[in-house]
Amino acid sequence: MLNTSHLTDSLYDNVYHALASVDFDITTDFSIQSAMAFETLPLTIQAPLLQSKRIILIANNPSIDTANLASLLQPTDILVLFNDFIHADFFANHPIAKDLPKLLFFRQIGDSLLHFGLPPRSNNLTAILDMAKQAPLGILYGNTAYQFPLPADDPRPKDDPITPERILDIPEMLSHLLHSEDYSRVLSELHSVVADYPIFDDIHSSAPTSGFLLYRLLLAARLHVQQRQSAETPLAIVMLGFNDDDKTAHFWEGHNWAFERQELATPPSKVEIIRQY
Repeated sequence: MLNTSHLTDSLYDNVYHALASVDFDITTDFSIQSAMAFETLPLTIQAPLLQSKRIILIANNPSIDTANLASLLQPTDILVLFNDFIHADFFANHPIAKDLPKLLFFRQIGDSLLHFGLPPRSNNLTAILDMAKQAPLGILYGNTAYQFPLPADDPRPKDDPITPERILDIPEMLSHLLHSEDYSRVLSELHSVVADYPIFDDIHSSAPTSGFLLYRLLLAARLHVQQRQSAETPLAIVMLGFNDDDKTAHFWEGHNWAFERQELATPPSKVEIIRQY
């Protein structure tokens, strides 16, 4: 059975540039906004976030190797992984990584029934189940809950051809995790933390990148954590491997790269960006 012993019951300057364009009273409603961001997270992640000292968002950048990760990670970290994430065995089994709380984000593919990183697309189901047995694990779905689609539901199967190694059948324990509101929540690409994001009206499904969406959400949530802890400084945030130039192969035109680059060029206090190539 899954280890559920870690389940729970249901300042201003560090988030100003991320929330300032939202129309509300700054002195009062930043606290409301940050509480809403915190409550967006699965219950399994809320308690660890209150106890952690650093959030590390890890991009699917092939230049990140396990030696880099082993030297970077600390026992008080919480990890954020995306879609069909890299180094699944490391995160599930390495002595340094396996005990760290993990938040997984699976983005909806357009407006289809599919999410990147979940069946019938390429996935790390075995590693995810191992993770859930060893440390707090939370899941965020982009826009809509996971609907257990079949290969026939894939509108573009040639984008990710099914191989004999692909896991299509979801074990019962993992199915429970994917259904449970304690473990899993939906994160809209229109969440208020990205209310100021300039989308392109002429591009279907234009939205923030996965990394920027989670960055904004956690930037707001950490203010709530700081207030709950009465701490002088906010949690540290590390963005690892988020390239922003032509060394990265995938630059979908529906993301506003210029807007994201401009903001991340001057990150707020206690936010570190490590671009590895």
